[in-house]
Amino acid sequence: MVPDVFAACAEQLAATPDLVDRLLREHTPDHVGLCRAHDAHPERHPCSIRTLAELAAERLNRMGT
Repeated sequence: MVPDVFAACAEQLAATPDLVDRLLREHTPDHVGLCRAHDAHPERHPCSIRTLAELAAERLNRMGT
């Protein structure tokens, strides 16, 4: 069983490896340490979306995908 809601979201996101890859590519830091993918509301890198995508990528790696 998944321990929390954030981990449960990462588990669901892992079902779409292409989206995980895209999120990891787009949510990178700029020259001042802000996430490049957040135009409307600047957020420090790593943002929550990047963290979620990293958890999903870890799950994919464990599954051997």
